[in-house]
Parts: sequence; C-alpha cells; structure tokens
Amino acid sequence: MLTAVSAPQIVWLAVGATSAVALAAVCVGLFRQVVRLGRSVAEFGKEVRPTLEQLQREAQRAQEHSQRLAEKGQALRDPSERGAGR
Repeated sequence: MLTAVSAPQIVWLAVGATSAVALAAVCVGLFRQVVRLGRSVAEFGKEVRPTLEQLQREAQRAQEHSQRLAEKGQALRDPSERGAGR
C-alpha cells in the first residue's frame, strides 16, 4: 500500500537528486582535469628531456674537470710537502 508523500519529502528528494547530479558533474570534471594534467606532464617531460640530458652531460664534464684540477693540485702540493719535511 502506498502512503501519501508530504511536501517536505518531495522537496528533500528534489534537493538530494539535484545534489547527486551536481556531485557527479564535479567528479566527471575533476577526472577530466586529472587526465589533462597527466598529458601535460608527459608533454612537459618530452620537451624538457633534451635540456636535462645536456645539463647532465655538462655536469659530468665539469665534475671530471674538477677532479683533474684537484689531482693536479695534489701533485703540485706533494713534492713541496716532501721537501719541507726534510
């Protein structure tokens, strides 16, 4: 048997349904933005990769150069220290 539905119940049902539809729309929009962000990050990575690789090569070269200079400096200091110790 069906009971009578009061006006407040109808209003609350309408508010609930409207809220559910709005929440679903926000979730769909959020999902789309997350997908868009993922694509943008991947594209950014592709654009930056050559520059990053070049910077890594330059850093390696600088490190090797610094190491060579340190070795030369050590070689110059060693003979003078031996002579001063005598």
